[in-house]
Amino acid sequence: DVIWVQWVIGHLTDDDCVAFFTRCRRGLKEGGVICLKENVCKDGFVVDKDDSSVTRSDVYLQGLFREAGMEILSMTFQLDFPKELFAVRMFAVR
Repeated sequence: DVIWVQWVIGHLTDDDCVAFFTRCRRGLKEGGVICLKENVCKDGFVVDKDDSSVTRSDVYLQGLFREAGMEILSMTFQLDFPKELFAVRMFAVR
C-alpha cells in the first residue's frame, strides 16, 4: 500500500494532522508507506493570511509524525525548485 498526501496538510490544524496521520498509519497494510509532499519553511510555521494555510518546518513536521506514532523512512528535497518559493520536502513514513 501507498498513501500519497500532497499539499493537503497545510489546510489542517496540528491536531487534525496528527489524527489524519494516525488514521492513515492504522489503515496501511504491513509494509505500506505514506508519502507526504509539502512545502516547508525554515523555522516553526508560517500562516498565509490570504488562504489561511500553514507551512511548517521540517522539525515541526517531524514532531507531528512522532506524535502520530510514525517512523520516518526517508526524506528528500525536490530539486530545481525556484528559490523564491518555499522548499518542497518529501517524506516516506509508516
